[in-house]
Amino acid sequence: MDGRVKKIAHITGVPGKSDIALKPWLTKRLLEEHFGSLKASVAASIINASILGVVFFASRSWQILTVAGLLMAILLVWRVSNYRNLPDAKTDPVKLKKILHSVELNAAGLGLWWGLSVVILMPGATPSQQILCAILGAGKMAAGALTYRTLKRAAYLFVGSCAAGCFISLAELGTGAAYASAILVMCYAAVLFASIRSTETAIIESHERENALRDSAETINMLLADFTEQGSDWVLEMNSQTQILNPSPQMAAALQRPIETLAGQSFLDLLDEGPERDQMADHIALGRAFRNLQVSLSIGNDRFWWSISLRPALEMNGNYRGIVTDITAQRQAEEQVSYMAHFDSLTDLPNRFQFNQRLTRVVKSPGIKPGIMYLDLDQFKIINDTLGHSFGDLLLKGVAARLKKCVSAQEIVARLGGDEFAILIENRSLTEIQKIGDDIIAALTQPFRLDDHDVIVGTSIGIALSPEHGEDAETLLRNADLALYEAKSQGRNRQIVFEDGMDQAAQLRRALELDLRGALGKGELCLHYQPLVQIDSGETLGYEALIRWEHPERGVVMPDTFIPIAEESGMIIPIGEWVIRQAIDDLTQWPDNMTVSINLSPVQMRSPSLITTLVQGLAATGVEPKRVCLEITENVLMQDSDANMATLHKLHEIGVQIALDDFGTGYSSLNYLRSFPFDKIKIDRCFVDEIDTREDCQAIVRSVVDLARSLGMTTTAEGVERDDQVEHLRREGCSEVQGYLFSKAVPQDQLTDLRKPVHSHAQRLVDMETKRKLKQEIAARVGRIQKGKKTG
Repeated sequence: MDGRVKKIAHITGVPGKSDIALKPWLTKRLLEEHFGSLKASVAASIINASILGVVFFASRSWQILTVAGLLMAILLVWRVSNYRNLPDAKTDPVKLKKILHSVELNAAGLGLWWGLSVVILMPGATPSQQILCAILGAGKMAAGALTYRTLKRAAYLFVGSCAAGCFISLAELGTGAAYASAILVMCYAAVLFASIRSTETAIIESHERENALRDSAETINMLLADFTEQGSDWVLEMNSQTQILNPSPQMAAALQRPIETLAGQSFLDLLDEGPERDQMADHIALGRAFRNLQVSLSIGNDRFWWSISLRPALEMNGNYRGIVTDITAQRQAEEQVSYMAHFDSLTDLPNRFQFNQRLTRVVKSPGIKPGIMYLDLDQFKIINDTLGHSFGDLLLKGVAARLKKCVSAQEIVARLGGDEFAILIENRSLTEIQKIGDDIIAALTQPFRLDDHDVIVGTSIGIALSPEHGEDAETLLRNADLALYEAKSQGRNRQIVFEDGMDQAAQLRRALELDLRGALGKGELCLHYQPLVQIDSGETLGYEALIRWEHPERGVVMPDTFIPIAEESGMIIPIGEWVIRQAIDDLTQWPDNMTVSINLSPVQMRSPSLITTLVQGLAATGVEPKRVCLEITENVLMQDSDANMATLHKLHEIGVQIALDDFGTGYSSLNYLRSFPFDKIKIDRCFVDEIDTREDCQAIVRSVVDLARSLGMTTTAEGVERDDQVEHLRREGCSEVQGYLFSKAVPQDQLTDLRKPVHSHAQRLVDMETKRKLKQEIAARVGRIQKGKKTG
């Protein structure tokens, strides 16, 4: 037993010749076990010290109590720092010894603090306060013995310092009871010292047994593996110079070499150069065992990975024996998973995860000024939906290849997902970045050859620079995205640099989106109606339904503000269905000869519930289908035109009218007129606006009216605001007019034509015609008078 204790003394650093390097793993285990109760012991120290401060605050100088509190805080911070340094020490004997000595000094300091506290506070204290000091001193001695039970010298120093303080303070009281108490304290300390000694010995012996059992288990497992010939495992034996001994057939097969060429061959020479081979050489040179060391080797053009576990074998005179496992398949799978985690499988570009990692590092690196280009493809969804996902994938590959050609090797091009890409540029001026952006826009507007199709796309680009537009990766990427959104809203196929106002606009848009999601359920949406007037008679033929949002705080929100948000968020489907039902329901309250016009968005046209909603609305109200006119723009037909054209034909079969809105503003309007029999063409306000002053507008309107007449279609002119515009439209043969000249869009209860039998618009046209004839008559009279003067 004495020999074992001496051995333990060497290991743990108690008085005697220190030999901590003998078993550093044990020292670390003892320290780890000691720090297992760190939180509880620190909390107890703070609570106990606080109790002393409260009890003696009125009878002791606050300066002394403050200094004592600061000393306690320093000691506890020191104790915590020792705990934090332990993981970095690993099994380094020098670092472990340093931490151990620091823990012992800290224990001495804490014990001394408690001992001196009792010495200082005991004299002049009340009996109850003296009892508190005695109890606290004895309690700290017991707590210290328990806390430092794995570190004998630290426990001795703490308990001894604390016991000395209690003994001195009791002896200074000078009473018989105090002397007796002092003697009891020393007896108590002696018992604790003996307990500390035996406890530490038991703990160390327990760890030694546990380690021995672990070694035995490993040896047994390796011996069992020696007899296992399944899978790709085999036995490796070699000497301290790494020469192979007793090569096995499995090993020869794995190396693809004759077995007779392996005996005496240096095993390390078979491995690839690298840190793994160097690590294995270090283990063998120091006589250390190791487990699951992964090394690589090349055989021909193939690379293999082996996992090796070796240990010195006593029965082999210091030679090594172990197990080799071929883990090539596992490593390849891991590398594939790692690749998939960092790269986009379609384009082989870095993915969002890797891009964010690199951006985060670059933003934090001094001397590097990063810039972000955030871009996506214009009209990609249309191409993907029309031609199919396989063509969309080919397009994305082509885009990735062109993007890499537009930047240097220093820039990182990444695919963030879908048709979104990002480029990380370092230490470039804004002018240089914009030049890259121009090159990208020019490159992506060139046609892509996808099998037998030539596809043309564009791109919108948002630019953000650090630190002007963000000092962290998240902010920089978000602001580049906001700039991209602004570029798309300004017409696409362009690049925009982030500005502060964009962030505010995005926040406002987000707030509107959140409010819009509840607007329908709260009854905040309503319909206003603008009359459609027959130009010859002035009779109101019907009304166009125009949605309004009566926001409780923002007032009336116009459609051009919230409809784009509704389309992007998906809210346009339920909103559009509500508009159809409400407009048809309102139509039931109008004269039977009046119609209602309802606008359809591109998103609504793709909704499978559109026809069902319309049919149910007509069936529920009994309204004749011909009294409902659905207005679409050319954009509706441009997006997935075949499917939308099929939907239009189904709507036409139901009996509703179909109008082509904003005619003349697109590129393929004539082709759509040829493909579908529209009932009405609406002339865009841009041609009506200057029809009374520009001959080209007059010519365009005349051509549209003639075209519509030849195809059997009605024409409606939008945006009529002046009498002269009406006169020109009447002269060109336009059928219907609509605009502020007759009425703005108003709620249903303000529609004057539904309340008055007199046709007010007709009277206006009659008055206009009377004025025109009067002007002609006056002009004729003036002409006759002037002619008579010349004759006279």
